[in-house]
Amino acid sequence: MDPPSSQSTRSADAAERHALEAAFVAREAWAFEAAYEAYRRHLYGAAFGVLHDAGNAQDCVHDVLLRLWRQGHAYSAARGSLQAFLVVCVRNEALSRLRKSQNRERIVRDHLRVADSVPAADESSAARLDMAQSIARLSAAQQQAICLAYYEGLTHEQIAQRLGEPVGTVKSRLSNALRTLRTLLQGEES
Repeated sequence: MDPPSSQSTRSADAAERHALEAAFVAREAWAFEAAYEAYRRHLYGAAFGVLHDAGNAQDCVHDVLLRLWRQGHAYSAARGSLQAFLVVCVRNEALSRLRKSQNRERIVRDHLRVADSVPAADESSAARLDMAQSIARLSAAQQQAICLAYYEGLTHEQIAQRLGEPVGTVKSRLSNALRTLRTLLQGEES
């Protein structure tokens, strides 16, 4: 049997934890600060374990707590401890950030490969003509997206806004257009 002081310490810790959880549910400002202070090592560890970057891990923890503060009512004590809830939220955010980063890197790599095959302004007019003919073989929507992205230098979001279409549609259209151009240009080289 545990000594009485050990039992009273555990009871006090449990009472503090329950009070913190109740205040967090009630969205009391002090509870968010207290939760951060109590669990920051665990939260940072969860983020850093996925992201492997100190600054990004800190930003991840901060963004999760800020979003939970603004969102409210995301946590329910009936579903588990506040610490476990926060760690899961941070881990999910870190995984989401990692996927976004990997997708961005893949898109940049794909675009750089195509850009390497696009003739520069000082290259022969025959090469520019080949590119123009290849672009002309794309669908009208793909041609428009390529022109906005490469000749006007717009981002995916700016193109989507200008065309009044979802960003995902623009990204898919550009990706398909670049794949088609790569195939057309490689076919002409052989």
